[in-house]
This record gives sequence, C-alpha cells and structure tokens, in this order.
Amino acid sequence: MKCKPWAMLAAVLCLSAQELAAQELLVDQASGTLEEPVVNSLRIPGNQLAQSFTPFFSSVGFVQLRSLVPQPSGSSVTVVVNLRQGAYDGPVLSSTDPVIITGFADVGTFYFSDNIPIAAGQMYFFEPVLQSLGSLEIGFNSPSTYDRGDLISNGVPSGGVADLWFREGVVVPEPSAGLLFFLSTMSVVLLLRCSGNSHRAKAFR
Repeated sequence: MKCKPWAMLAAVLCLSAQELAAQELLVDQASGTLEEPVVNSLRIPGNQLAQSFTPFFSSVGFVQLRSLVPQPSGSSVTVVVNLRQGAYDGPVLSSTDPVIITGFADVGTFYFSDNIPIAAGQMYFFEPVLQSLGSLEIGFNSPSTYDRGDLISNGVPSGGVADLWFREGVVVPEPSAGLLFFLSTMSVVLLLRCSGNSHRAKAFR
C-alpha cells in the first residue's frame, strides 16, 4: 500500500512531461474549426486579399489558412503572410517565414519569427502574398459567424458577409530539454523505487 503514493506521483510527472511536450499553439481568434469543410476560395495573385481581426491576446505568433495550389501535380508556390496595422494596406509589422506549398495543402501554418507584440482590442490585418510564380486558392467562409473582422478583397470589405478561414494565436515556447528530461527521469526513479519496495516487502513475508 505504501507504494501507491509513489506510483501516483510518477504517473503525474509522466503526464506532465507529455503535456508540456505537446503544447505548441494557443489559438486566440478563429473564423472556423479544423473539422468544418471549406468550399469557397479566392485566387491570388488575381485578387489582393486581406483578413481583419481583433485580438484578445497582446501578441501573435502564427496564422493558419486553408489553401490549394491549382497547378499540375508536383507544382508548388512560396507564400508569406504579412501582418498589417491600421488598414489592409497599412504598415507591415512583420511577415511570416516563407512556406512552400505543394499540391493540396488544406491547413497551412505560417509562423512569425517570434510572438509579435500587438495591442489587444485593436484591429489588425493578415495578407497572404505569393513570393513565387504560380497561383494559390485561399479558402473563405460565406456566410461567416466571425464578428471581430472581415474579408477584404481588392480593397473592398465584404460587409460582414465573408471571412477568410483562419486561426491565429501565439506559439507557446516548448519547455527546455532539461525540464522534460528531469520530469521523465523522476517518474522512472519513482517507479523503480516503488518496484524495489514491493520486492523487498515480498522478501520479508
């Protein structure tokens, strides 16, 4: 019976290590879910697209879009997403790292170099931009239930009728390898201790 607390503590430490390792993206604003189908799209560079959003968080580290490369099999395009302030064509605060999209991409995740500081409650704009030849279809929802922003196509807002399918938020820093190693090691040590105590208890019977 004395072994139970040690075993429980080992299990907690092991689960904590797994949860820490799994934490990566924390969503702030989203116009849709990962499960819902997106059947509408607009093509870039044929359209200049932007999506406004009003964050609750005070920084943004990633944005996800739904996309499709309408090219022959094996073709690819390179895409970045600009974060603009004040207007769809306002100053660029930062741009994501380039992402190469090949064929059917579905949900693409674009990362900024860091969590970029922004003001919670103020409106900002995402702008997907091609950096290569080719074209890309960007998915959007119409009608849309997202009420903290709007799709802007060629400078014209949709008037609340449509939104790009997007999710944005912050990147949660992964815990240090040392912390994960410590938690994992402690759980093993506790389980071995528990096992040793159990064997000793049997030996004295």
